[in-house]
Amino acid sequence: MNIEQLLMQSLQLLGLGMGAVFIILILMILLISIVSRLVPEEIRPSPASPATAVNADHVAAITAAVHQHRKNRK
Repeated sequence: MNIEQLLMQSLQLLGLGMGAVFIILILMILLISIVSRLVPEEIRPSPASPATAVNADHVAAITAAVHQHRKNRK
């Protein structure tokens, strides 16, 4: 085989490989868009307000720890 034949064969393989990857990616995009339309979106519960999730004992412990840290730092 001469260099021209090898170059043509390599370009054909390059085109075939890139074409196959391009087609597979297009098919994946189409499949994902179809599935996203068929499957309903999950409804997430709204998060609780921060005021209800705070425990008074935790606030007191954190405040005491910050106060102790600032006192020891000086």
